[in-house]
Amino acid sequence: GDMRNIDPYLTAESSDADKFAAFAEGVIKGTIKNFHFTPQAQKMKICDFPYDIIAQTETTSQQMREIQEHTNTTQYDFPGSRSDNGFDSVATVHLAHEFYDKVKPDIMDKIYQYYKWDFVLMGYTKLSNPNFPYLDFEQDFEKEFGPLN
Repeated sequence: GDMRNIDPYLTAESSDADKFAAFAEGVIKGTIKNFHFTPQAQKMKICDFPYDIIAQTETTSQQMREIQEHTNTTQYDFPGSRSDNGFDSVATVHLAHEFYDKVKPDIMDKIYQYYKWDFVLMGYTKLSNPNFPYLDFEQDFEKEFGPLN
């Protein structure tokens, strides 16, 4: 769709980060609706299905190697991940900051609330956490995201 419906000041010359900020605002405000933007926690139905693992895309290659070692399946090739294709987590962190820094603080707060359980399930931190995007086993989710109810 036309992003100017969300932000009339966007132009073809607007930065990708500015366009993303408008997109994020549209998703949170309900101007942009699509099943793909439904929180993963809702789609996964974690209370109905006994998952063995929930993995982050940033560390898929490492996690798959560990799983294959644990299951004695290292002889099989697993399809490549972003890391195998040159998209490492350092690039992910850089891009996340570049794009999310353009999102208005009140919209970021709404993003964190709307996707709270995704952050909790995936072990993600807020961008302001120095460990972002890695799992932070010392993370106080309620301190970072508010009550988990």
